[in-house]
Amino acid sequence: MRHIVVVILVAFLAGFTSCNSSESSDSTENKENNLFISGTIKGANGQKAYLEAVSQNGVISVADGVIENEQFDLQTNIPGLGIYQLRIGEQPDNALIITAKKGDKIKISGDISNIAFGAKISGVEWGNQYGKYMELVAGFSKSQNELMALQGQLSQEELVKKYLELKKPMDEYAREQINKNPASAFNIVLSNSLMPATGFVDYPKENVETLRKMADSYEKNHADSPITQTLIQQVTQIESGYNEYEIMKTGKKPAPDILMESPEGKEIKLSSLKGKVVLIDFWASWCGPCRKENPNVVKLYNKYKNKGFTIYSVSLDTDQASWVNAIEQDGLIWPNHVSDLMGWKSFVIKLYGFSAIPHTVLVGKDGNIIDVGLRGDALEKRLAEILK
Repeated sequence: MRHIVVVILVAFLAGFTSCNSSESSDSTENKENNLFISGTIKGANGQKAYLEAVSQNGVISVADGVIENEQFDLQTNIPGLGIYQLRIGEQPDNALIITAKKGDKIKISGDISNIAFGAKISGVEWGNQYGKYMELVAGFSKSQNELMALQGQLSQEELVKKYLELKKPMDEYAREQINKNPASAFNIVLSNSLMPATGFVDYPKENVETLRKMADSYEKNHADSPITQTLIQQVTQIESGYNEYEIMKTGKKPAPDILMESPEGKEIKLSSLKGKVVLIDFWASWCGPCRKENPNVVKLYNKYKNKGFTIYSVSLDTDQASWVNAIEQDGLIWPNHVSDLMGWKSFVIKLYGFSAIPHTVLVGKDGNIIDVGLRGDALEKRLAEILK
């Protein structure tokens, strides 16, 4: 479980640290030290302590030193606010995240057997936050392992719902702490909890507001850090995506038209179905979750086809035989099956802005989008509201 937690905390850092990794890799020779990290690590005598920047291109060493009498002392020069990994010894699990700015004197104490969870941090304003947040991360990781074991027993919608429930304490703590002190260096870590991990369905508006508050504060207080510019870009993208989703839900955004061929070579235009409620279902024969969802889609088609409902299935297959066989095997009896057999190179990916399938878009009788990302019980409930 320790390894999973390290991955959780480190994996998302690439987006931030790739911007400042080149600066971190610059030689610090002849530069005055402005970051000081020291401490006591029980059980680590004789091992090395490594301060590293994590980037998309790998790990870049910033400073290192041997732990003697369980004590270590690292000093280096940093260009400004940054995020780093302090690794003890050669095991990647034995690591913790450090957010640091010029002049910080950070003290760390802990035991090598539980350094990621149990480290105590002092000397910086976010020391207590680190301990509390790691408790929440540890609990979330344990519960997430248990949730993964339920795959196959629960529907995708049930899994997502439980995932969001498990994640809720982390989200609430992150929002509370960021709103209290939006300029805090540790917010780089806390903000990870507020990113839209499962799209914008059920994504809280207060997350957007908190992230914007943090970005504005960073722009004012940490303008010299590349992390700030990356954060601003990310928050702007999230705001744009959230606002786009909200517009879609109002039913005022027209569904971009699609013109593709059926397996028989007949051109079928999405707009030709105007006047009906249309479920655009992006899927593929090779997509396990798509195939698992198909019986539910068939059930809903049969239930509502006489009430002005139809389905426009867009396949991301590249092999026509596989596509046709899946249609027959899963009993997808509606007539509107199309594909350009371009897979993930299809123009519809950018046109509808999705990165995973199955993905659904619900279009009203007027041709405007009224919801996205619905499956299972959520889709059936929405159709029941519309097609009374």
